[in-house]
Amino acid sequence: MPERDDFYVGYFPLPRAHKRFLQVALPLIVFLMVFSAAGIALKQRDPGAGVWQTGEPSTWTGVVRFDPYPTLVADDGNVHLLVRMGKRGAHDVAAPFNNQPVSIRGRQLQRDGRRMIELDDPPASDPAITPATGTAPQPIPAPTDLGPVTLHGEILDAKCYLGAMKPGDGKTHKACATLCIAGGIPPMLYTRAPDGSRTYTLLADESGAPIIDPLLPFIGEPVTISGRLEQRAVGRVLRVDPGSISRP
Repeated sequence: MPERDDFYVGYFPLPRAHKRFLQVALPLIVFLMVFSAAGIALKQRDPGAGVWQTGEPSTWTGVVRFDPYPTLVADDGNVHLLVRMGKRGAHDVAAPFNNQPVSIRGRQLQRDGRRMIELDDPPASDPAITPATGTAPQPIPAPTDLGPVTLHGEILDAKCYLGAMKPGDGKTHKACATLCIAGGIPPMLYTRAPDGSRTYTLLADESGAPIIDPLLPFIGEPVTISGRLEQRAVGRVLRVDPGSISRP
């Protein structure tokens, strides 16, 4: 009889050659799958320590400032950027209360000491910002001019990066960040020093007012930006020279 290869039929016992092969191949395949999955997981970058409050909203009292974006200078001294639900800034709802004591209801986002409040979005009969009694607001301290600088980093939307999304940066987040900044979410430049330390700088136009359009083509990518740096109550603010924005 001529020699024949084993042939598998489902209702017959498994041929010995096939059985020997599977006894070696299956454990090896499982090991390679586990090893590959572990390798992929370990290569994923840290999404960051941003925290987004869930559940019932909290309440803060303080004074609304525009510095240059809407902020709450809370009674405890902390400064919170203000945004609305979704991809919307809070300029329209905060403007009537500028430099006034208020009570604010919302949910907090925070990362690396930077704080933001996403305003609750209730019916018009129950607004998220209401006047509050309190001492007269103190004058806004003048910005401290830190001089001209050139910074290298990535333009982010502050809401997603502080906790609304993980990760909230990089090219995979470019489309989302572009819509957020176009909708009024404060833009922020993230820079990282060789020693791993991080710096966050809010971006404004040359007059110190909010900036949107010149940033849109460069969001979510490595950029170089020049301008005049200031220290304000809300933190570092760069008054951007729009013509200086470029990709490295």
